[in-house]
Amino acid sequence: MGLSDVLPTQEIIDHLADRIERAYSLRRSGWYRGCSTRRVWSAAALCLWQAKESDPTLPLDGELFVASQPLDSPAGDPWTELAQPAAGRRYRRQVRRIVSRLRAELAREVLRAERRMEDPQVDPSALARDPRLSPLGCYIAAHRIGRTDWARYFAAAAARQHHACPLYQVAALSLLPADLYPLAEPLLHEKPTAERRRFTKTIVMN
Repeated sequence: MGLSDVLPTQEIIDHLADRIERAYSLRRSGWYRGCSTRRVWSAAALCLWQAKESDPTLPLDGELFVASQPLDSPAGDPWTELAQPAAGRRYRRQVRRIVSRLRAELAREVLRAERRMEDPQVDPSALARDPRLSPLGCYIAAHRIGRTDWARYFAAAAARQHHACPLYQVAALSLLPADLYPLAEPLLHEKPTAERRRFTKTIVMN
């Protein structure tokens, strides 16, 4: 059963609405909350859900959804900025840009890791110390050369990298079979960790 066959529960909409409201308030530090009603955040949450319904690769990430909007008007208007179909389209474009950057980043890392793994003197701990390699890049490279023992060495750190930015799961599809990815699809209502929020903010704003 796909996402398009499932209606969002009120709990999921409420959770997304809370995340969107908090993220918007942080970006609009001078915005007055009394100017809105609860309905606008629920409408924005539904807009995010519909974007996910049209493209299942999109995460249900309220913070990234808000960060994807320009919010360049002097006066904040969440109805216009977050609750219209255009907000979903902007979010989809931003996610695709991020995935493209992550895919290119991983491809470079995997190539470097595969080359280093050809050296019989290199062990997994040496790769883990290489600042130009991430755990996920090493994990993918190990699988690609048939070193499942090395892949197990990097699996836990690769999973933490995924938690920091679940979009790596989509970016890795062209490099690794989906069933070998170190984590399954996260829960739709998964709460973001502080590490994940920091990573998302960095990659969106760069």
